[in-house]
Amino acid sequence: MTISADRISDTEVKVESTIYTFDSKDKADAFQQCLGGDTVETCAADHAPLSTRAAVPSDSAIGGEPGSIISPSMGGMP
Repeated sequence: MTISADRISDTEVKVESTIYTFDSKDKADAFQQCLGGDTVETCAADHAPLSTRAAVPSDSAIGGEPGSIISPSMGGMP
């Protein structure tokens, strides 16, 4: 069972919707290699990350929904 993981930086690995942060490149490498044959839970227990955080989807609208700004050129108030 291989789990898809994206390398964000030398010390960060993204798995599904979570980013795992490690204190060294070697530990991040070991975690990513572990994902080739084990579950995320097993790899996180065997290669404990410093922290985890939710990954924000790249297509999410930060700061409001598209089209929520009233613009004079779009027929809004002058």
